Amino acid sequence: MRDPEESESEMPQTVWKKQEEGQLNRQVLLTPDQLCAMARSRERLSARVGSASLVVIAVIATGLLYDVYRVDQPWIRIGVAWTLCIVVYLFGPAFENKVRGVDASEPCIRFLEREHEERMRHYLRVRNRLFLFIPGILACWFGRSLTIIKGSSGSYSAPPWMFLTIAIALVLVWFAFGKAARKAARDRDEIRRSAGY
Repeated sequence: MRDPEESESEMPQTVWKKQEEGQLNRQVLLTPDQLCAMARSRERLSARVGSASLVVIAVIATGLLYDVYRVDQPWIRIGVAWTLCIVVYLFGPAFENKVRGVDASEPCIRFLEREHEERMRHYLRVRNRLFLFIPGILACWFGRSLTIIKGSSGSYSAPPWMFLTIAIALVLVWFAFGKAARKAARDRDEIRRSAGY
């Protein structure tokens, strides 16, 4: 037989554990009005982020295009042109059909799931193709090395730390896109749980 003092000391812990398990199993269900408000909010956010992203990508592409025409060294020109093509390849499709709103016949929960799913796919697509920037970086590095060897003073010559910075930034962006994709997947799963399935 168990000691009564021992069972009394275990009782609060057992009750506390059961309450904690009950709270974890309890799901917060959202009403249809809350889901539709979330869908409208997500639609507005997507439109703002899409417009801002388009401006940023256009500025980056314009800067790269300017460098293609400005630079004299052929390897650097090839590297910059390659980078420009990859920027357009990676981020161009994100702007196709981006201005899709909530369809009147589509349930709000389906719209939210679709939005989070598309975000996750886009982040993973970009993340899995970031290695395509490496040939452009290497071509620029090689062109810079040739410029230094030839000793031409009139050519474009980027400092060596710039290429190292770009490589580190590429690794950080790779991790950031992976983290963003995981967050989009969690948001999608949370919407599904809140709807009760």
